[in-house]
Amino acid sequence: MLRPHIKEDQLNDLLFQQTEHETASRLTARFIEGYLATVAGRPVYPAIDRVALRAVRNAPLPTMPVTLEALFEELDSVIVPNATHTAHPRFLPYVQPSPNGISPYAEAVAATLNQNCNLWALSPSANAVEQCVVRWLAQFVGAASTAGGLITSGGSAANLIGLTAARDHALGDSARMLGLQGRSSPLTLYASEEVHSSIDKAAAQLGLGVQHLRKIPTDDRFRMRMDALRDSVAQDRRNGLSPFCVVASAGTVTTGSVDPLEQIADFCSEQQLWLHVDGAYGALAAISDRFRGPLQALKHADSISLDPHKFLFTSFEAGCILVKDPETLEHSYKVMPSYLAKESDPDFVNFSDLGPQLSRGFKALKIWWSLRYFGMAAYVATIERMSDLAQQMGRIAGSSPDFELVAPVTFNAVCFRVAALDDDGNRRVLRRLVEGGTAFLGPANVKGHFAMRACFMNLRTQPSDVELIMAEILRLSRT
Repeated sequence: MLRPHIKEDQLNDLLFQQTEHETASRLTARFIEGYLATVAGRPVYPAIDRVALRAVRNAPLPTMPVTLEALFEELDSVIVPNATHTAHPRFLPYVQPSPNGISPYAEAVAATLNQNCNLWALSPSANAVEQCVVRWLAQFVGAASTAGGLITSGGSAANLIGLTAARDHALGDSARMLGLQGRSSPLTLYASEEVHSSIDKAAAQLGLGVQHLRKIPTDDRFRMRMDALRDSVAQDRRNGLSPFCVVASAGTVTTGSVDPLEQIADFCSEQQLWLHVDGAYGALAAISDRFRGPLQALKHADSISLDPHKFLFTSFEAGCILVKDPETLEHSYKVMPSYLAKESDPDFVNFSDLGPQLSRGFKALKIWWSLRYFGMAAYVATIERMSDLAQQMGRIAGSSPDFELVAPVTFNAVCFRVAALDDDGNRRVLRRLVEGGTAFLGPANVKGHFAMRACFMNLRTQPSDVELIMAEILRLSRT
């Protein structure tokens, strides 16, 4: 079907005509409004139509155009029914929130402007917005006044960039030219056994090797043990290795625990080690008085990863890397190819000098708009409401003989299991819960035992959803 109302000489034009703009705007607005109004009534996890998705997967290369109406009809009939509905109030498996209301519109504006946020001359206004957003994020977590950084795709990219800076700081002037080649004393880094898997990936990508990533045991609250950290660093030094960095977690991925940041910071200062804090999960909760205490030591970090697409509830993707001294990023990433005119200007930053990407989208806009439209009070209230929901589920799991609470509820994650069932039985209940479409919880390995995990980061979740989930799990465990 050809594009309607288009003259023959315009059929090969990739630009929209006025009628196409009007149609696309109408259909997009109708889709967004209709989807968000009905998402709570859909099954969280779809009954996958494999025939339809195989047809999508195997579709031939298109030779003729279709109408906008046909594209949106396919969206409604195939894509949406086979999507996992992350905006559903009972979608609670990962540290993955539902996006706030303004994000879809900010995404559309950013795509329309299509700024390349690498060189400031290509994106002056976007450059100013990103500088503002980075400064605000640094203020949220109490980072050093000298801190700088850039917006990334997420916490994994931010962790990789932060650890690149740590590695190159340890290598000194030889970092760019020699890297790790020829070193007789391997670099070693340290993180808790609860650390996010992106740190393992970073160790591999940076040439350090996961063999030189020490996983430090945790205490009964799943925080890194300082005695074990001290012993591990001392042992590596005795063995001729070169400790260079400790990765502390501000929100471990399974239980949401916060490592003892103040003690780790003192230790790193004493041992002259780089302190990287993986704050992608929980560091932004520092805006709340309820959670600020354990996070105050973030100000001592040499680098911090953050995820605005978590507790600022923007749509994917939006991460951030902050470093105490932005020149450490330039040490790792700044290059001066002849085909790029990198003019310096006191008002702007060439963000391509601070990270691995050259082509970069305008991710900062949705963060900027979100914070200004909703305001800080709304974010504080929302973060605390997520914690309240977790505490509610934790009370049910901890007070009922039918459940076993397997980790303290310190933040917004709850790990529990059905008491009467073994690991396989709990796995079966979780699988049936998800496949039934009532709720989507995730699995957790807690000290070697299988558990179910709910992480409250969904703007639509209500206390009644918590009650429904626990009742359904109990019903499934008895049938």
